[in-house]
Amino acid sequence: MPNLGSIMSWREIASTHVSPVSIAVQSNVSVRIGESLAVRHVSHAYDAAPAVSEVDFAVAAGSIAAILGPSGCGKSTMLRIIAGLIRPTAGTVNLGTRDVTAVSARARRIGMVFQNYALFPHMTVRENIGYGLSGLSRSAKRARVEQLLALVRLEAFADRLPRQLSGGQQQRVAVARALAPRPVLLLLDEPFAALDRALRADMQFEFVRLQRELGITTILVTHDQEEAQAVADTLIVMNAGRVEQIGSPADLYDRPSSLFVNTFVGHASVLGATVLSDGGAASRLLLDTGDTIAFARDVGFLHGTRVALAARPEHVMLHAAPMPGAVRARRILSVPHGPLLVHDLVLADGTPVKAVAPRTPDVASADLPAEFFVVFLTERCRVFPAPSTTS
Repeated sequence: MPNLGSIMSWREIASTHVSPVSIAVQSNVSVRIGESLAVRHVSHAYDAAPAVSEVDFAVAAGSIAAILGPSGCGKSTMLRIIAGLIRPTAGTVNLGTRDVTAVSARARRIGMVFQNYALFPHMTVRENIGYGLSGLSRSAKRARVEQLLALVRLEAFADRLPRQLSGGQQQRVAVARALAPRPVLLLLDEPFAALDRALRADMQFEFVRLQRELGITTILVTHDQEEAQAVADTLIVMNAGRVEQIGSPADLYDRPSSLFVNTFVGHASVLGATVLSDGGAASRLLLDTGDTIAFARDVGFLHGTRVALAARPEHVMLHAAPMPGAVRARRILSVPHGPLLVHDLVLADGTPVKAVAPRTPDVASADLPAEFFVVFLTERCRVFPAPSTTS
């Protein structure tokens, strides 16, 4: 499903409906604001092969950031560096005012939730949560476990074994165990990947509720851009070991700084084109289909430059008849998605284009025309340098 950028995220819903003060009082959990995180010029290599290069970002105390990128981009390496499981080849990691680059993982006071949850199968929920609570009296440990059971709403399941729980319940146990020692930073590695789609949405909301309640600084690592947009205040998009862009989900969706970000955060169709004019207040692009489209702004490239036009599905308008500036497109498939129809189209040069339009009740896909005339909302489309080609 294309991300239309119009759905309120779980973090916005949670902040609208959840009062951190009232919930913290009701659940009797001590509120502790997390510490800020600063990663400065971090690089690391495995056997001389660079994994991350000059990574630099900061996360505000009490916020959620998602490190997002495709497989092999370096996000898991960054997670391990932050956790203290790897010491970087260069650069520093700071928690609050502490430089923890050379500090052991245990001494960093970081909680971690693994993708497979890593629960002890022979221990009950209560025993799993209390496993890392060393140095406390028996009564204090019992009280802390009871607080966390209430926080994750698992009081009735305290004596069950992990195999007797659902996937969502197991995840809540893993989160509670990570929170038990009162860490200043929480790390989550693909936390929702093992859950089905419906449960994933529920758990994303539950996770944001917990994070808002506790005010703990949280880093989420994922390849799922919709998941990242749903829960994070800040997205850190990585590609080939480097940071491509940092910003809010809305910033990255509406104002991507590169073609990679435009196509990775949300969907975008990419059309090859050549700039026909430059300077002044307007520009024209000659598409590889032979069609010309006009921009009411300077696209920022010289005449003759090869560029890529990126258009999100909601910025592609469909018409049944030819009109000025329209490009002919053949309809391949139309799939209903709630109140919308998602159309897969192809242009004359073979370029695929995705579009969305309101669905008309009682109109079957078979009754739709075989071709449309596409108008791109150029005021919303982005223009980037054409991707380099390698032989």
